[in-house]
Amino acid sequence: MEWIKDIFILIAEIIDIIGVVILIFGFAKLLIKYLGKEFLKHPFRTPIIEIQKIRCELGIYILLSLDFLIASDIIHTIMDITTEQLIELSVMIVLRIAIGYFLGKEIDEIHLKE
Repeated sequence: MEWIKDIFILIAEIIDIIGVVILIFGFAKLLIKYLGKEFLKHPFRTPIIEIQKIRCELGIYILLSLDFLIASDIIHTIMDITTEQLIELSVMIVLRIAIGYFLGKEIDEIHLKE
């Protein structure tokens, strides 16, 4: 039965890695995009709307990454559940959901302004 627990922990760690890779990929992609606009297309005069679009795209990568990290945290907690870990998981999920909610609202506002 212990091997099943090990498989789930491995799956949770893979999900962690996927979440972090998504975040790093999105950041690197949008950093390159921003630098291209800032220094090549509009040297030191990038329009605010262009920066807002980049922020919106980055927000989407952050939200996707948060979803993966929440799933991983749930699996980790289920594998070795204690009251303290359950409270910690609850706080992390509430914080990540709040961040996701407000980030999503900001993304919607940016889309409405376009």
